[in-house]
Amino acid sequence: MPRMKTIYEYTQTNILVLPQALFAMKDVSVLMHRGDAVVFRKQLEQDLSDIEFYTNQPCLIYIESGRETLTNSDNGTTELLPGAAIFLAQGLNLHSDFVKSTESLKAYLVFFDEQAILEYLKKVKSDDLVSNTDQGFCLLEEKDNGLANFFSTIQSDIKSSSYLDIKLQELLHLMAYMGDKNLIHALLSQKAISNKRNLRRLLESEDILHLTVSDLAQLSGRSISSFNRDFKNIYNVTPQKWLRDKRMVRANTLLERGVISVTDAALEVGYENVSNFIRVFKLKYGKTPNQIKKAR
Repeated sequence: MPRMKTIYEYTQTNILVLPQALFAMKDVSVLMHRGDAVVFRKQLEQDLSDIEFYTNQPCLIYIESGRETLTNSDNGTTELLPGAAIFLAQGLNLHSDFVKSTESLKAYLVFFDEQAILEYLKKVKSDDLVSNTDQGFCLLEEKDNGLANFFSTIQSDIKSSSYLDIKLQELLHLMAYMGDKNLIHALLSQKAISNKRNLRRLLESEDILHLTVSDLAQLSGRSISSFNRDFKNIYNVTPQKWLRDKRMVRANTLLERGVISVTDAALEVGYENVSNFIRVFKLKYGKTPNQIKKAR
């Protein structure tokens, strides 16, 4: 049986798809589980930065101790302090950052299945329902230690699915009391929202040098036109020029170190045609790659 990985180890090469990936994490424990409905408790001892995750189901996150910062696809941030809670719609791409100061991060994550959601929505008044929303999350205001008390009552040794059903219904009603009820209902009702990824963080990786603009658009969860628009709003330049310049800067760094051939440098930054690489390089630096290499 393969060794269980920590969240940090897993996310070095993977986006964390929630809740599915959490079952294999050794710093996460399962408290209750039935099908797609599950309650986790996670405890992180080491700093975790730039952890990208995707919500495959509606999810509530409650912070027991420590601090966690969530960053959305538009680079907006939400800091969650002890006692804070946030409800996330299905279909969100987010980044999580945790830097340990004095406390480890202890949090509960609850994922709601369709059965629990439908059962709950049947009980609320039809005029409370909102068909859609552009916002993918709802912050909950802690009242009378409601969530802390709720999680303290969970008996993880009770394996009955009916017990889990009761606790999920209790939690959904508690969330509606603590947050924007109409927004929560909308987030529960919609199947998925835009799954755009954070462009700034996605493009920090040197792995993208081998990709085309079309590849990057698809990877970011956008159409070509939407990608070009969002990209230019952030970087004030076209994706084509930005990617070309980034490749040349990387190639120049490699050549200045003198440990790589011109051909290997071209391949390293995504150019299979070496002549084309030399031409583009000279346009940017006024020198050929060989001249840079010999000058070191």
